[in-house]
Amino acid sequence: MRMLGHKVLFVCGTDENASSIVLEAMKKGMTPQQLCDTFYPIQRDTFAKLGISFDIFSRTSKKIHYETVHEFYAKLWEKGYIYRKRIKQWYCPKDDKVLPDRFVRGTCPVCGAPDQYGEACEICASWYEAFELIDPVCTLCGGKPIVVEKDHYFLKLSALTQQVLTYIKSKKFWRKSTYNKTVSWLENEGLRDKDITRDYDWGPPAPFPGAEGQVLYNWAENLLGYVSATKDWSLQTGQPDAWKKFWLDSETKLYCFIGKDNLFFHTILFPAILIAHGDYVLPYNVIVNEFVNLEGQKLSTSRGWVIWLHEMLETYDPDVIRYYAAIIAPETKDSDFRWKDFQAKINNELVATLGNFIHRVLLFVHNKFNGVVPEPGELKPRDKELLEEVDSVAAMVKNKLENCRFKSGLKLILGLAQSGNRYLNDMRPWMVIENAPRTTYTAMQVVKALCILMTPYLPFAAYKLMGMMNLNLTPESVRWEEFRIPIRPGHKINKPEPLFRKVSDEEIAHQTAKLSLT
Repeated sequence: MRMLGHKVLFVCGTDENASSIVLEAMKKGMTPQQLCDTFYPIQRDTFAKLGISFDIFSRTSKKIHYETVHEFYAKLWEKGYIYRKRIKQWYCPKDDKVLPDRFVRGTCPVCGAPDQYGEACEICASWYEAFELIDPVCTLCGGKPIVVEKDHYFLKLSALTQQVLTYIKSKKFWRKSTYNKTVSWLENEGLRDKDITRDYDWGPPAPFPGAEGQVLYNWAENLLGYVSATKDWSLQTGQPDAWKKFWLDSETKLYCFIGKDNLFFHTILFPAILIAHGDYVLPYNVIVNEFVNLEGQKLSTSRGWVIWLHEMLETYDPDVIRYYAAIIAPETKDSDFRWKDFQAKINNELVATLGNFIHRVLLFVHNKFNGVVPEPGELKPRDKELLEEVDSVAAMVKNKLENCRFKSGLKLILGLAQSGNRYLNDMRPWMVIENAPRTTYTAMQVVKALCILMTPYLPFAAYKLMGMMNLNLTPESVRWEEFRIPIRPGHKINKPEPLFRKVSDEEIAHQTAKLSLT
């Protein structure tokens, strides 16, 4: 979107107020703040090393977030969307704690799946209250909880069902399963009022009369982290009101990228609270991915069945990771990270197809034409056919990117490189000397186009290639239409080097051995 000339703000951050944070901190003998302070820089730096170009990577434990949440829910209280109600809760006598959300596990009250947390089911994605769990146990001690009663504060979601449904029905361009699941939920289940306060002291305080000592439910406040991160960016860039151009402007298109376990929070709860508030833009598109498994099993950090990205970056260039992540992206169904498949796709696709075509063209220019793009003479139908394919592929890739079909966009780029390799094999410029200038010139136009088209996917390789081609461009400055600007005859390139390296059998054996189930 930046390459197309749009004004883009890319915000993200750490969600630091969840009950899971409190729980993990207790297990480690740390405060929640200490736990978050430990991991925030690792996450921030890992994203940066991967070339993820956030304008801001904020935190929901920041003062600006607490202030944003306070203002937002104070307004919902004033507008009558919040009310007080006495509820039943699970309480652990042994740990002397109320057990909301991640503090309790049990059987899903909707689908019957065992071992689910007290807020949402990972199997059927249903969203429920912790007290509805069947056969609950305390996640701290494994004991059986008892029932206690207390006043909590509820969000009147039931009053927003029709408005949210009307909004969703205008989103038929969303991914089919996202749209269908959301509409089905609203039409068949409707919205139930939701308990949005919790009895612990980590997180934004509930700004309601009589709610002293309670904080807001994580999903009620962390969605506003997108807003507070934008405000954080505004403050850090010395433009305190700049956030308004994004969140209060009806021309803004807000995209949310999430996993399927967070679907309903983003397609229902987020629009609902924004509608209730009334001032903010609603999500234009919610791009929901399925899960990525590891060697056929669900990832588990506690069992050691996991690949740590910051460790992977110590061995592999970021673009290699980006390529594999994009090509196996679980856009419509769960996918699987397998080390042997990683090796195969890197070696056979990224190296042998894309990298090979680019390198053989640049090397031919360097060795046979002294690094100077030759004068082609009159192009023949076969040359024009390939250049027309460049225009066609670029239009399709642009469409895929704009519609968040990233995997198919990458496959189109790979397909163009395959066409380039076939063209070279057909024309044989190293043998048919009369074809060499024309073929080399044409192939260089394809390399230039590939350099531009692959920039959103492989920015580090694109930058390296821009240097080898002696282009006065960077991934940050280049615009999409640059692919149309030809490399002129007489243009001097620099000495080429391979863009990617093959992954060895020894590496894969080592990486596989690191996996362990405990």
